[in-house]
Amino acid sequence: MTGKTGTIVALAVAALMLLPACAGPKGPPDPAKVQEKLTATLDGEKELIRSTVASAERADNLVALLDERDRLVAEYAESVRAYRERITALTADYGAERDSLDEAISGYNKERSEAQRQIVEVIDAMKKETTAEEWKVVAKYQIKKLNPRELAYEQAGGGS
Repeated sequence: MTGKTGTIVALAVAALMLLPACAGPKGPPDPAKVQEKLTATLDGEKELIRSTVASAERADNLVALLDERDRLVAEYAESVRAYRERITALTADYGAERDSLDEAISGYNKERSEAQRQIVEVIDAMKKETTAEEWKVVAKYQIKKLNPRELAYEQAGGGS
């Protein structure tokens, strides 16, 4: 798999973490149902790794990297939430200067870039813990099962 696949997986996971704030075609997904399905999917990912990766030690290392990936994605989701709040407050403030908006956008862009760099590092480390064939199985699961539409819109009665 290429770095492009890793980036797609990282973006899909990031989008998944942000979906509860978005509305689906028939209204917003039920956050509890989305979280329940996300937890089951992430648990399924760990089970898949333990059954796919030949070495128990490498499987343990890969599961630890998944936990790190999920922690980074959660931090990034919080960063997006805080950025949205700040931009909303600045936009509503008639007296806010353009410099304040530029500073907020610049700060967010730096955080976003750093988060992406860290997630890609984790994905690279994950690949190093697997063979090409093992990674193919793991990446296929991630791309299919961590798809935001699959996890959230389906719960809201939307498309898949």
